[in-house]
Amino acid sequence: MPRKWIVYALPIFILIVSVAVMTSGYFLKKPFGEDDRLVESIQQLEKDVKEKNWHQAKEHAEYANKAWHKIVNRIQFSSEREYLTEINTSLARIRGGVEAKDEKGIMEEIYLFYDLWKYLGK
Repeated sequence: MPRKWIVYALPIFILIVSVAVMTSGYFLKKPFGEDDRLVESIQQLEKDVKEKNWHQAKEHAEYANKAWHKIVNRIQFSSEREYLTEINTSLARIRGGVEAKDEKGIMEEIYLFYDLWKYLGK
């Protein structure tokens, strides 16, 4: 009886856990606390850039970067690596644009981020 249980139940359990991890990206990208509210910080950053409030924009860009690193640790096994790399690149360009005060470049990257975020975990 125990051998039969191990032969059948263990592989089924491993498959169920694997499928659950692979499909959990959509849920895991949502904020779990106050320090991982990425989309809200990008929306605030967008507002700051439109108002040319560069000091606040820099703070929101740094917060977004820290929030992204917390989120990426949760979703790295359930999302495609290409999306993770693209979002990381987009956030880096946003931070660079804030330093250069390049409103047009930042806005392009923010809307690219929104599009990438929408499809992350699907």
